[in-house]
Amino acid sequence: MAERLVFLTGHLAKVRLERLLAGLGETEFAWEIIDIGVKVAALMSEDIIKRRLSLAGGTDRVILP
Repeated sequence: MAERLVFLTGHLAKVRLERLLAGLGETEFAWEIIDIGVKVAALMSEDIIKRRLSLAGGTDRVILP
């Protein structure tokens, strides 16, 4: 079974990250992008992530910028 990765990002980088991951073509992992609700990902704090992040079952790793 493929590893399931969740990438956290902000509004500004989401489209670019989607293009980058889609450009990888077929991968050995499944991926999902979550816009955590901040303009710039660098503004994500631990508290913001705890309050806003709701993961689907089966997530293996969360990738932070």
